[in-house]
Amino acid sequence: MSPQKLQTLVVLGRNPAISIAEIRARFPNSKICARDNAFAVFEDLSELDLKKIGGVVKAGEVLEHTLDFPIAKVSAWLSSELSAKSGKQTFAISLFPENTKTLQTLLVGAKKFLRGQKLSVRFANKDFQNLSSAQSEFEILKKNGTEILIANSGKNWWLAKLSAVQPFANYKFRDYEKKFRDARVGMLPPKLAQMLVNLATRDSKNLKVYDPFCGSGGVLAEAALLGHEIIGSDVDPRMLDFSKKNLAEFDFSADLFLHDARQKSSKKFDVIATEGYLGPPRRTLPDARMRDKIFSELEKLYTQFFGWLNCRRAVICFPVYLENGVPKFFASQIILPKISELGWKMQNAEKLIYSRKNQIVGREVVVLERPNPKG
Repeated sequence: MSPQKLQTLVVLGRNPAISIAEIRARFPNSKICARDNAFAVFEDLSELDLKKIGGVVKAGEVLEHTLDFPIAKVSAWLSSELSAKSGKQTFAISLFPENTKTLQTLLVGAKKFLRGQKLSVRFANKDFQNLSSAQSEFEILKKNGTEILIANSGKNWWLAKLSAVQPFANYKFRDYEKKFRDARVGMLPPKLAQMLVNLATRDSKNLKVYDPFCGSGGVLAEAALLGHEIIGSDVDPRMLDFSKKNLAEFDFSADLFLHDARQKSSKKFDVIATEGYLGPPRRTLPDARMRDKIFSELEKLYTQFFGWLNCRRAVICFPVYLENGVPKFFASQIILPKISELGWKMQNAEKLIYSRKNQIVGREVVVLERPNPKG
């Protein structure tokens, strides 16, 4: 049933464009075979480790690609898989994009077929919903169960066996359970921090990663977990102290120093990975006058910063203001023309927006390179 070339079905996070960009950066030799908002199918996605990829929720090796509704193939494959096991077996099916009615048809049909084969089975899907990452880990992977991932795009169906789940508990520990944090200045989710690092370092190892707006150390922690050397600075001594204490929790060694990013640093590093400064915290959408003022100040800040920066690649977030949940006002429209005059060129072909429901300030992730960095 397996394809000639190994294909991997990946279930994407809440910001699929960033997820795809991260995978392509981390695995530059992989080939994308299919893409939807909820999933993607890749060829040659070797050594995929979901502890090191922030934008992939689940993954599995593709068993089959078909143009027919897959109930018969799912039932036959589950029968072959489960008949080799003893006792009552647990299976699950997760469907992307989610469709409760179709998933119910698949689950009930498969269960009926398996019981007709004299197999004792139950499905783990409650209320005919996809399994969450936690459910997949505890109901399937830790109990020797079987989960089939099914992806649908038009007439195309891909079937894959779940092999890995993103370690949600680890990310939670590095996020909500972090000891030193300040909600007033924003909190960078560790998944996004990890994606920023992967976009900056690509498939390289053991780089010197510098975060000049390090805040409480989120990007630095993710870079260290990925095996890179970390350098961080911040203009706020309180936030720099938070970084030191948070990194100490993981026994990470970091070169940390107080510094204004507008001024040249003598430190040597390979890449920049940073959330950057998003402007003052906002609870309401700023009017045009205030927005212009904020964007003008950010343009001055980043023109000075990118003017002295002496590395080849920088990944940074610029603020985007959302109106009724829709990204509408982009600081990058003011900032990018200025820093492009300094030789920096944006590399991402599509906008990479990270935002959550009911947010006013979202993040636009920008990948920048300069062909001829300073010595």
